[in-house]
Amino acid sequence: MYVLESSSNDPWDTQYTFKSELNTYDQFAIDGTYFQHTTGLYHVYSCWFGQYDGWPSNLCITKMSNPWTVQSNLTQRQLISVPSNPWEKTPYGRSYNDRLSSNEGPEQLVNEKTGQQFIIYSAARSDNRNYCLGQLELVGEDPMNPEDWQKNNERCVFYQNNLAQAYGVGHASFTKSPDGTEDWIVYHGMLDPTNGWSARTIRTQKFTWNQDGTPNFPRPGYGPYAVPSGQT
Repeated sequence: MYVLESSSNDPWDTQYTFKSELNTYDQFAIDGTYFQHTTGLYHVYSCWFGQYDGWPSNLCITKMSNPWTVQSNLTQRQLISVPSNPWEKTPYGRSYNDRLSSNEGPEQLVNEKTGQQFIIYSAARSDNRNYCLGQLELVGEDPMNPEDWQKNNERCVFYQNNLAQAYGVGHASFTKSPDGTEDWIVYHGMLDPTNGWSARTIRTQKFTWNQDGTPNFPRPGYGPYAVPSGQT
């Protein structure tokens, strides 16, 4: 993975230049994202346990000294999630194949009212109808301590909706409405679950929060939905 640096604060009117390659120890590494915390900046990405292990893919975390420099060495890198639940494996409900199991596409999500910090990630296999979103919550003070992360092991927190023909929903990111009053999830999914990656489209829907501070995602679908608040 690589870092580009912009020449200004406006992402739409800037020049990007190559800054560096992030150190992932010459191992399989995809879907990198930043996790911002009071203790510093971290790099969370999908990784293999060892250089030549192959699948499944897991979620790794390293600490950074700045946005383009990884501070942790290989022995300090930590695994904070592995595809251990049935819904994190493919094919779901039948004999499992670890080569089709994955944790990937991590994205930080913060409840601004409670301060709770989450990583929402994709589970299973991206070209499969059972692709869905899982949830980690940082319940301790150290993002580099795997025991400080709590996984929702019961189920996907965002998953296919057969009635709406919305399958393979995953690899999400999050944004606010133009006036800042609403939270929105942006994700990909499939109308036809038989064509794999070629059938994916991008969708977005509004979501809310549960009383315990966890995200309350809607069932995926196609709308029509009201436009985000503040959008003309």
